Amino acid sequence: MIWPIAILVGLVVFGSVYWLKPSPRDKRLADLRLDAIKRKLHVRQYTFKPDSAKTGIRDDFTGTNYTLMDPKPKKRDSGELLWRIVGQQGWDTEGLPEGLAWHDQGTKEDAKLVSALIQDLSDDLLLLEVYSNRVTLMPAEHKTANAEAYEKFLQAVLAHVTQS
Repeated sequence: MIWPIAILVGLVVFGSVYWLKPSPRDKRLADLRLDAIKRKLHVRQYTFKPDSAKTGIRDDFTGTNYTLMDPKPKKRDSGELLWRIVGQQGWDTEGLPEGLAWHDQGTKEDAKLVSALIQDLSDDLLLLEVYSNRVTLMPAEHKTANAEAYEKFLQAVLAHVTQS
């Protein structure tokens, strides 16, 4: 009678310890985010709540933001929002690849830049916010994602913004 109880206790202890181990997906995401931090990107969880009445974009979405700050900001830069793109269907999609919509309208040059850069991102774009002093990317973080591609994408967008 004592053997089944001992085996049951052993299985309960083993199962609870095994359950605490991170999954392969959790390990991959942790490595991706650590690599991004090493590349001087700011990483944080964020929920974006779109203005549905203005844009036709309905759903809030939560994800991990990767932000690249301007290393040489202008004095007294307010950090104003210049333009924003979301990876959902909306009313204004002028110049953007399929599946993307403007939340806050940019220029034709901004749309061309995003269309050219999105090919090398190797991930789906959920949100791209461009401010006068930083660029924030919220990717889907698929298995093919890597921090180097995120960094190159953000640097190219930031270079475009600082030249304008």
